[in-house]
Amino acid sequence: MNSTSGARVALITGAGGGIGAATARALAQRGMRLVLTDSDEDRAAAVAEAHDRDAVAVRHDVRDENGWQSVVELAQRRFGRLDVLVNNAGVFLAAPMRETTPEAFRRVLDINTTGVFLGMRAAAPMLEHSGGLIINVSSVAGLAGTSHLAAYSASKWAVRGLSRVAARELAPHGIRVITVLPGQIDTEMNARQRSATPAWIDAIIRATPMRRLGSPDEIAETIALLASGASTYMTGAEITIDGGLTA
Repeated sequence: MNSTSGARVALITGAGGGIGAATARALAQRGMRLVLTDSDEDRAAAVAEAHDRDAVAVRHDVRDENGWQSVVELAQRRFGRLDVLVNNAGVFLAAPMRETTPEAFRRVLDINTTGVFLGMRAAAPMLEHSGGLIINVSSVAGLAGTSHLAAYSASKWAVRGLSRVAARELAPHGIRVITVLPGQIDTEMNARQRSATPAWIDAIIRATPMRRLGSPDEIAETIALLASGASTYMTGAEITIDGGLTA
């Protein structure tokens, strides 16, 4: 199947669960076709199956430059276009800075930051043809220093800076870049952290004016709104979705 007409196409990384899977559902409900990637191909495939022939899933390590090229080529072969890139894939590490090894620190930055960089570079040529949009998922951990989050916070701060540079450089080519900053969201990753350190997560909930975790669907609906025609004069912008935590 190769069609340059018809529905718009989104490429979503980390699509096997959490915010990525919710974003796939939200965009599919709005008629978009999907290229879903994840380090766990089976999980991405399970999400894709719900959308029949309008979605394709593939195993993808966002640290792999050649892998990025293959994913973009897949979008071209399968759908003939690419309109939206959602850089959502990420990993979390909570540990005191002095107990964080250089290897662990580099792994978090390689996935959370370098993966975003490689994705934007690889997708830009196709996005330029469609007047496309890049949505990078950062975090409120990229807004302030948080104890025990040296690697994660550094990676998400870097995504913010990288996104602003990209917004300036890609605007003349018709490509917009918007960053989404979720707060504490009820995902599997968060559930594991809550199981390990319940007092920490509970303290964050108490500090959140809305007194609850957000849902993946709440982040996905915002991403879907941005991917619609409602954000055509936005680039370089940051959208915080955190229940008031950083208000």
